[in-house]
Amino acid sequence: MKNISHQVIDWLEKSNLVNVADIHIETLMLVSKFGQLTTVITKGKECREEIGNCLINIIIICIMSKVSFDDCLDHSIKIKEENLNDPQYILLKIYNIIGKLSGDIANKDEINSEIRNLLAYLTIFATLNNSSLLECLEVSFKKIQNKKIIRFNGNILEETHEDYPAALAIIKSTKKRSRKLSAGIITSVPKKN
Repeated sequence: MKNISHQVIDWLEKSNLVNVADIHIETLMLVSKFGQLTTVITKGKECREEIGNCLINIIIICIMSKVSFDDCLDHSIKIKEENLNDPQYILLKIYNIIGKLSGDIANKDEINSEIRNLLAYLTIFATLNNSSLLECLEVSFKKIQNKKIIRFNGNILEETHEDYPAALAIIKSTKKRSRKLSAGIITSVPKKN
């Protein structure tokens, strides 16, 4: 699992999808992804891709919050409840956790326990679908890894979007300038008008 999660992290960073300023947007995206998972589950359909999509959003939130996804995965909580075969019960538990996670992110509180709980319940969903978190993440990542996607000004742009070329040029220029600044090549920064 760690190998694929590191591949996902590399792809996310190359795509400029990890920007701490966008953590609230990413939290809303996680809620949206869980909504999609809920829709698929309530229709009784296979949900590996949706679980994987949730995992990718969780990885982004972990990076933005400086939380180790691997550590949360290694220490995910063992859940001992009676209703673990009931998808509706598990969904309710997940939404309670997402509510707490959203509040903790807004308050800049520690989120490790919520991430661990989400991973535990997603593991249960994967198991109910005769799958694993690894398989779910692989399915989702395989579908997006070759897409050219970037985040620019809080918006996700795909290569087909008309603003993609200009946004990509700005991102590359900003990264190049940032590398020069950190290397000490640029000694003064021009003032903005």
